[in-house]
Parts: sequence; structure tokens; C-alpha cells
Amino acid sequence: MVESKDVTDDRIEFGNLREVGVVQSTRTERHLLRPFDVLVTARAGAVQAALVPAAVSRTVAGITLLVVRPRRPESGIGQFLWFYLTSAFGRAQLARKARPGITFTSLSARDLGEMAIPVPPDRTLDRVARLVESSETAYAAAVEAARLRRETLKDALVREICHNGMAK
Repeated sequence: MVESKDVTDDRIEFGNLREVGVVQSTRTERHLLRPFDVLVTARAGAVQAALVPAAVSRTVAGITLLVVRPRRPESGIGQFLWFYLTSAFGRAQLARKARPGITFTSLSARDLGEMAIPVPPDRTLDRVARLVESSETAYAAAVEAARLRRETLKDALVREICHNGMAK
């Protein structure tokens, strides 16, 4: 199950999702996340949005999330909605709809549904979907490269200190 705490930097962190049992039926099948759904935090420290990746399976959204399900996910509308909601313009619009609380911000499904979002033509949506895919691939590669550089530097520094007697 994906919950608000699993949405970090506008992405779903799949590493520590909570496992729940769900009885399989046509009713529960409707609640399974589908590729290119957009999740929006309904109750969290800050409103965030995340795109459900194409490879998702057997995952549901917790009650702290709103699910926006595109009618035609293959059109690229999910990717566009995610880019829009995580843009400076989309974030400002979400901030106007959200209600700040003492410990968290809340956003209702009604308020989210009332947002006016301009949707580009299908040809543009297809280009946006390809752009999102290449952007996310580049992002993941850059994050991994930064992690490897940090680990390499850490190991090299500790090895240098330990092997050359610099530690006292």
C-alpha cells in the first residue's frame, strides 16, 4: 500500500511499502493502482504528486492519497497531469486549494477536482509522455551516479586514512 509518507520528491518510494491483505473481487480490483495514475497527497506535511509507473502491480493507495485516474492512460494525460501538478504553476494552484493545519496540510477530492487544468491536444500529450519517460530515466541515472560518487569518495577517503596511518 502506498501512503503519503511513501511520496518523496514527487515520486513513489517503493522500498518500504506496507503490505496489506486484500480479498480479490471486482470491487477491490477497481482500487488497485494502474500505470499512469497520478497520486496526490491529501493529508501530509506538504502537497505532493507522484506518477504511478508502468510496472506497478498489486498496489493500492492509502486513505491519505487522492488518485487521479486518466480515462485514456495510453494518451500521455497521466504524465502531463503529473508534470503540471509538480510544476511551479501547478504547485501554486494546489497551495491555493489546500487547507493548512497544525501538523499537516489537507486537500479534498472536491478541491482537487475543481482545479482548472488546461489539457493539450493528443499529439502534444504523446510528446509529453516521451519527455517524461526520458526525463525520469535521466533523473534516475543522475541520482545513481551521485550515490556511486559519494560511496566511492567515502570508501577511498577511509581507505586512505586507514592504510596510510593518517588516523591517530
